[in-house]
Amino acid sequence: MLRWCSYCQRFLGEAEPYEDLSITHGVCAACRPKLRALTDQDLEDSGRLQAILDRLVTAGRSGDREAADHIVKNAIAQNVRAIDILIGFVAPILYQVGEDWRKGYITVAEEHQFTSCCEQIFESLRDEVAVSRPTHPAYAGPVDVLLMNAPSNRHTLGIRILAAWCADQGIPARVIYPSPAIDDLLTLISESRPRLIVISIALTEQYPAVVRLVERVAAVPGHHPEILVGGYAVKMKLIPPIRGASLVTDLDSILAAIRKRDDSGR
Repeated sequence: MLRWCSYCQRFLGEAEPYEDLSITHGVCAACRPKLRALTDQDLEDSGRLQAILDRLVTAGRSGDREAADHIVKNAIAQNVRAIDILIGFVAPILYQVGEDWRKGYITVAEEHQFTSCCEQIFESLRDEVAVSRPTHPAYAGPVDVLLMNAPSNRHTLGIRILAAWCADQGIPARVIYPSPAIDDLLTLISESRPRLIVISIALTEQYPAVVRLVERVAAVPGHHPEILVGGYAVKMKLIPPIRGASLVTDLDSILAAIRKRDDSGR
């Protein structure tokens, strides 16, 4: 389920069952001091958000990019932030598309059509959010969070949305694509000294490569960033735990890990 603030209409995060795209009420930290009983207007706002989500899903299924663009523009006009559209609508839709494909509800062609529509939404919001373009693995420099796909995971939209969310939270993050070879990654870690590495794993077939990657990072002396593994395969509980890494299903888990590092020092 998708949690949105009942007062300011900002996305708060997801809750199980993740395959349920229903919108439910919550209260963000900024609105908590003015907490009051829900009004008819709050319920109307929640229904409006659900309608936006449902229309985006319909547009994606039919590949109607013009309709998707119109829906997004109307949402912006109704004071829904661009970053909330990405993390509160587009990202959950991507997971749902993956689940529909895994269960055979849609074809590969339909999955690609759906994903392409989501890509267009992302591109249309570039001027509204701080979007980080994928950086070649050879690029070095200090950074708090490295975002990368599991080897052979070629879908970058999820980590690009995550990078935009990090920027919105004031967290320095860098998207690395394509996924570097392990030796190159170890060099990059030594040079950029990230606090966190977040790896997106889409399919169970990518699990062994991620396990090897985590083992190699843990075996190197010196700086050891915390490793978080998320993505479709984690959210849908398709893979077992990974020694030396934490499996994360939502943005709250990532933010909590960053804050924990802030409290304990780099």
